[in-house]
Amino acid sequence: MKDFVYHNPVEVRFGPGVLAGLGARVRAAGLDHVVLVGGGEAARRVGAYDQAVASLDAAGVRRSEVWGVAANPDLGTVLRIAAAAGAVPEGATGPQGGGDAVAGGTGLIAIGGGSVIDATKAAAALAPLLAEGRDPWSPFAERKPVTRSLPVFAVSILSGTGSEMNGNAVITRGASGHKWGMRCPPPVATFVDVTFQQGLPWHLTVNGAADAMSHVLEFSVTGTPAAPVAGRKHAEFPFFAEEAVLAQNEALLRTIVRAATRLRADAHDTVARGALAWASGVGLSGLTGVGLGAGSWEAHALEHAVSGLHPHVPHGLALAVIYPRWMEEVAVDKAPAMRRLAAALETTVAEALAEPGEDGNPSSPPAGGRDAPERCALLLGALFRHWGAPSGLSHWGVTEGDVPRLVRLAREYPRPLQLAAERVERVFRASL
Repeated sequence: MKDFVYHNPVEVRFGPGVLAGLGARVRAAGLDHVVLVGGGEAARRVGAYDQAVASLDAAGVRRSEVWGVAANPDLGTVLRIAAAAGAVPEGATGPQGGGDAVAGGTGLIAIGGGSVIDATKAAAALAPLLAEGRDPWSPFAERKPVTRSLPVFAVSILSGTGSEMNGNAVITRGASGHKWGMRCPPPVATFVDVTFQQGLPWHLTVNGAADAMSHVLEFSVTGTPAAPVAGRKHAEFPFFAEEAVLAQNEALLRTIVRAATRLRADAHDTVARGALAWASGVGLSGLTGVGLGAGSWEAHALEHAVSGLHPHVPHGLALAVIYPRWMEEVAVDKAPAMRRLAAALETTVAEALAEPGEDGNPSSPPAGGRDAPERCALLLGALFRHWGAPSGLSHWGVTEGDVPRLVRLAREYPRPLQLAAERVERVFRASL
């Protein structure tokens, strides 16, 4: 198990009606003005906007609003939000890692899904840099954490990204196709009321579930077996150096699969919504990577190339296409972790496949040796297809002609890939 420092200062308020406390919490942070950031009409349609505004008004918090944050948000949108928040004087001190601000200040409230929350966190972190005349793309290119930020509050109405519980923000630069992440302070407080997600369309639910699973998998594929104990037989689940974390991660993956399966049958299942929302948040809160170093994130680098070049491609569903293909490519390289994951997920995936799928029929578990390292890739591929994920990226108009540029974008990702260029190309072509 690698050395680590774990610190997550996000305050999470989870449950029906928690949004009534938003205004008081913003006031407690010393703020008298906020910029409320949203996407389309969803926040208004489900009632989250009205509840947030009522709470802010009751607490006497002034507000301005910025709308129109789209999926896979770009830098221009982030700069528009930062401008609405106003300049931060050079040398000013803001909250560090989710801390509170000085009295009379301005904060930001993201009300939406991961794209809205990411864009808001990025804008809050870039505001001080912009006031100093810094290049807004420098935190993404240099991969240096930004520690000074305007305070952010998150109202999550769509689960999957985990953005409401971490200090990451993924933004696309624009026409260049570079979709990169930055490290920044997380939200001061996050409000999660899953009643806002009742009846959510299945394609949004599965997009979030696939994304949440991929976050947990990016760490779990890097586990390392511990040396066997003399005189003891090799167990089906060999003991790993990161045993406590991997066992937790496997439980999260099973929870996501089971919750999504229930929601496929009943989009108003409150219990399943709550389980998916919490598992999604914990999945990228830092806990799933404890002792596992930086994780892999190769499949994410490949997907970011796709949705950076084609912003209309949904991130989670594209991962549902790419991740099993990437797993097949690296299965032998990561055989112990892959075998463990397959054994941990076999029964749960089989149960999910036995339920009616997108075509109304059950599916059969994939054939093949249960001990093969490729087994995990086959299980996930079968599950995602059963859930209605497209069979390939061509579903969104990605073509053979895009592959050279996709390879280049993936190879330019700030976190270097372990795969050689020809293997990256092979994964992209298999994913078409």
